[in-house]
Amino acid sequence: MSDTQIRIQEMYNELKEAEKKKKELMASIKDAYQNYKEFDEIKEEMDKLKVRKKEIDGAVRNEYASEYNDLDDVKTDIKDTKMVLSDLMWNEIMKNKTVEVVDQYDQKYVPEVTVTLRKDG
Repeated sequence: MSDTQIRIQEMYNELKEAEKKKKELMASIKDAYQNYKEFDEIKEEMDKLKVRKKEIDGAVRNEYASEYNDLDDVKTDIKDTKMVLSDLMWNEIMKNKTVEVVDQYDQKYVPEVTVTLRKDG
């Protein structure tokens, strides 16, 4: 195993330990909230308000159904265009070419690449 691979494994292990500690701290904080009766009362009131908000959202969605359908279409178009744009940029990057776009304010944008881990298999 190379030095880099060893360092990657060490950093991964450190990350998992930090995530475990975060989970434990979050549980401890959650338990602390249970000591406050007012917190539960406020939480119940918020739940009632959420239900009312959902009712209003439903009414607006019914009244403006065509606008919501148009919005869904636009969101889908944006998602699809971003995917095609990403593919085009990757193709250029793989050819070792420079990729850059400029907005209406003359701001330049360059691709940013991020690597994440997923389970194998």
